[in-house]
Amino acid sequence: MDRPAPLTVEETKSYLEKKGYFELKTVLQAHLSPDIVEIIDDLETAEQVFVFRLLSKEMAAEVFSLLDRDDQEELLLHFSNETVQHVIEEMDPDDLTELFDELPDDLVKRLIPLLSPEDRSVVSRLLNYPEESAGRLMTPAFIELTSDKTTDEAIALIRKVGLDKETIYYSYVTDEKHRLVGVVSLKDLLLAPPGEAVEKIMTETVVYSNTVEDQEEVAKLLSKYDISAVPVVDKERKLVGIITIDDVVDVITEEATEDFHKMVGIEAPEDDYFGTSFVVLGRKRALWLVILLVMSYLSSIVLKNYADILQIVIPLAFFIPMLTGTCGNTGMQSATLVIRGLATGEIEPSDFTRIFLREVLMGGFLGVILGLFSFIRAHFVDVNPFVGIAVGCAVFISVIVSNLIGSILPMILRMLKIDPAISAGPFITTIVDVTSLILYFEIAKLIFGIAG
Repeated sequence: MDRPAPLTVEETKSYLEKKGYFELKTVLQAHLSPDIVEIIDDLETAEQVFVFRLLSKEMAAEVFSLLDRDDQEELLLHFSNETVQHVIEEMDPDDLTELFDELPDDLVKRLIPLLSPEDRSVVSRLLNYPEESAGRLMTPAFIELTSDKTTDEAIALIRKVGLDKETIYYSYVTDEKHRLVGVVSLKDLLLAPPGEAVEKIMTETVVYSNTVEDQEEVAKLLSKYDISAVPVVDKERKLVGIITIDDVVDVITEEATEDFHKMVGIEAPEDDYFGTSFVVLGRKRALWLVILLVMSYLSSIVLKNYADILQIVIPLAFFIPMLTGTCGNTGMQSATLVIRGLATGEIEPSDFTRIFLREVLMGGFLGVILGLFSFIRAHFVDVNPFVGIAVGCAVFISVIVSNLIGSILPMILRMLKIDPAISAGPFITTIVDVTSLILYFEIAKLIFGIAG
């Protein structure tokens, strides 16, 4: 069946204006949740409320969970208690927990009584786990089997409860104390002989996470072992929830966005670009710019201290932008590669020595190429061959050092439990600029025999 033509905002408004609610409801039923979200985003709040009334309970909950937090809060203020109850009853526990965690306290107090006792207990339990932990991200909606069940009994259970679970593709096997002992896929259950014991077909080696483990580590587990869900256990290894790949995709997006902001010297805003006020966005950008401005004074201090050399050999000043730009780019390249490796788990702090030796060789390789090119360029700019030698040697050595700074600094920050992403971008460029300038002038002093 082909997907229907996308419903436009203008068409939606037209249905609402002429009170064609039945026709609009029929059209909306043929659309997927993300398509409806795109429509709702451009409607007025009152119109959004009307659209939600036309959606089924399941669809309304799914669409609501995909909206921005500000839109969710605005709608909750305009929904009747009955509509609110219908929406939150159908939301997944992990989405509901995230919603309650970010809403104002007065609105949460209004919503809590609308939950069923069971949902209220689940949300309260999840909210007690640390922020950005596996416990906060997980959902308790999973299929639990005991090892003595047969494949027929397991499949019958999945048919009975599967509609309300996060996933039916994996079932988790526990003992009498609800401790995780194995996992079995739906494929294995369907292909096993009828009446076969689950214990005989389950996989006993299970990849799992702890409730207090960082959500970024959970994302690495799913990626490393290429699985669509990971079980979460407490300190006694009792199975308390699962985390699915769709939850992890959101985590990866958030972490990548946060790292991107840090790498360009911006404190990550909580909302999107247009959702962040001008004042808040300006404050976040100005803070790092002021810090970097102060750090850039170091370059001025270096130039002032070596002013005598520049007065004696004026052509040296011509190549400062080229030197700092080249070394800055080199440092950024190595920093980006190492930060990416640390983020994906490919590189660990224990690899420090291997990284150091590898980057020394890489720096030497790049330094020879860039130093030779710089020597030739300097030779054509200035007839004094010693200027070309000074520039070439300075680029060669500075590139090696810059490469080491870019690769080792993120490793040191990770060992100190500091996010290595802050070492990239303007921060590392400033450090490399100061270092390369000092090396440049010290090499020039040696080559031109300038004392002091």
